Amino acid sequence: MNKIEITVLSARVLDALSGRGLKAKTVHEFERYGTRRIVKHCLGKGQILYSKETVQNFVWQERAKQESGTLPHYQWGITRRAAVYLDQMAEYGKIQDEPIRPWEAEHNPLFQAISCNPSNSMKVIDIICRTRDAVMQLELSDKTKTNYIYCGFGAILNFFISRGEESYSPETLALFVKTVQENFVNGAIQKASFQTMRKAAHWIEEYLSTGQVSQQKLRKYNFACAPPEFENLLSQYQLYMDNENYLKEGSRQFYLSSVRTFFRTMATLGIYRYAEITLPDVTRCLAKISETFPLGIFNLTGSMRSFARFMAEKHPELPDISPALVFSAAKRRRVYVGYTHEDAQKIFSAINRSSTMGMRDYAMIMLAYTTGLRGCDIVNLKFDSIDWDACELRLVQEKTNIPVSLPLDTKTGNAIADYILHARPKCKSEYIFLRVLRPYTKIGSMWTVIAKYAHIALGKDRKMNGPHAFRRGMGRQLLEANIPAPLICDILGHSSSVSLRQYTASSLEKLKVCAGTISAIPIAQEALL
Repeated sequence: MNKIEITVLSARVLDALSGRGLKAKTVHEFERYGTRRIVKHCLGKGQILYSKETVQNFVWQERAKQESGTLPHYQWGITRRAAVYLDQMAEYGKIQDEPIRPWEAEHNPLFQAISCNPSNSMKVIDIICRTRDAVMQLELSDKTKTNYIYCGFGAILNFFISRGEESYSPETLALFVKTVQENFVNGAIQKASFQTMRKAAHWIEEYLSTGQVSQQKLRKYNFACAPPEFENLLSQYQLYMDNENYLKEGSRQFYLSSVRTFFRTMATLGIYRYAEITLPDVTRCLAKISETFPLGIFNLTGSMRSFARFMAEKHPELPDISPALVFSAAKRRRVYVGYTHEDAQKIFSAINRSSTMGMRDYAMIMLAYTTGLRGCDIVNLKFDSIDWDACELRLVQEKTNIPVSLPLDTKTGNAIADYILHARPKCKSEYIFLRVLRPYTKIGSMWTVIAKYAHIALGKDRKMNGPHAFRRGMGRQLLEANIPAPLICDILGHSSSVSLRQYTASSLEKLKVCAGTISAIPIAQEALL
């Protein structure tokens, strides 16, 4: 390499860029944030001639500023590109056309193949790399994986390095999460960065605990917990329900949420330990909750009775609160009228069926409209649930575990087939209806899918939306068509005809039948006295 002055080399690089036909503004930005700053640094160090080492030291110096947030990323990117072009011009006399290799691929160890250390190594770099490899197996886009490596795992590794710790420590990881949360609350980092770092930290904990990682969503960062002793009992209760296969997953989560609400309210009464709870305290706590959640107190007391039975079995030494839960809170019901045929047509007209999401949503809503299936059964629908030859749906209902077979009409079947053939992501999932974006997992809830279109078509003042509005509408229409109650129960998958009362309440015609008089019944006057 011939010795050449840094100013001359910089001018040649700018001439080469101009010769590529770039816009004058682009070349000016490159000179302003790239070559000019490098030349100024070299001359400040007394380096008149080009020195690759001096330029690289400046690049590392600017990289540190970028990672600390004091230098915009795009400015550092121009500086690094200018350093590469200066080196190419000095070495070959021209700028090469090959793309510049990403910085992370060259300098971040998490983007490189690390030599395999023992699987039981507790060095932080080894633990992070093993977790990283597990995350790479998840169904995420390459861009998302790169973001988790750089912004998530990279930030954790740098945190340990800044503290001079080579071995993994759960306390240090917890301190990292606490620090980034404080930075987020103070506005020092963006919400997306905080969520990425928090998720990466959770994955490390999960991998160390289970040997694998999952795509399960995390609680909201500002999730309100109960006092520590109560949270410990809740953890035991959750483990008890999981081991005993007690109720379904959704019901277990509802029970936990209800009991946590009870304990949080108990803390507002100044009670932080279970041993301090008395029966009058339970009554006061429930009364206070009913002021805020009058419609939910019935279900909450049911959850508390379940928790009281758990405590009596596992912790007989602690107070028994079940005597304060023997009452049955009065149910407060609202009568909701399901979607009419006209409502359904308005909702269908609001769907853009030419888009990928619209094709999926149209098929799901057609299923809800023509079959009356619950939303949980629609999102859990699998390929083996459809008999295309017989035009029939066969599934076991999520809520009742009762098998049900329903006819699949041509229009609904065509909508499902159209989605599968032209819009469904290519993946191995057994579920039919998937997320539009990665990861291609089944949809979590159908309520938001329908409510989005219902708000457009029917307005936001309507109190009941979601798949159950279609189910309620179908039940009402079957009743008004004088379909026998046992057949309606079979169609809707009910285990008891008592469930039909809510559909009767929403049908004005059937309510009129119930509101008959006794004029046609012969009765003696004495019997009325």
